[in-house]
Amino acid sequence: MTILSVTSDHSTQRGFSLVSALFLLVVLAALGAYMVSISGTQHYISLHALQGAKAYHAARSGTEWGIAEAITNGNCAAGTTLSGGNLDGFRVTVDCTATGHQEAGANYNVYEITAFAETVSPAYGQAGYAARRITVTVTNAP
Repeated sequence: MTILSVTSDHSTQRGFSLVSALFLLVVLAALGAYMVSISGTQHYISLHALQGAKAYHAARSGTEWGIAEAITNGNCAAGTTLSGGNLDGFRVTVDCTATGHQEAGANYNVYEITAFAETVSPAYGQAGYAARRITVTVTNAP
């Protein structure tokens, strides 16, 4: 009986695990870079949403100030700029227009108050800029 002996030449298979390891390393590096990119984008979106909410509330404060001036003091000033204080880096421009009306022998005014709030820094066109505009209509009618 003859026994066949099989021998294999491993010289042609050298480096195969190195190619697999390099491929895995490249894939993991690309995945890591993607995760860092997503994290940065998420941070920017959160920051911009927060700035937008601050701008909304600054504009809301401007309309409340305009209502108080118009109804309480009868002062409807156009182009008043509010800044500093609790506005936290926002500049608010309040415009007011008044129209007189007469109904059933009574005279009253209708005030249209517009407040535009924007960040002082960064300026328009720069990352982090936020602005909001709110318009309200009120009257001093009884």
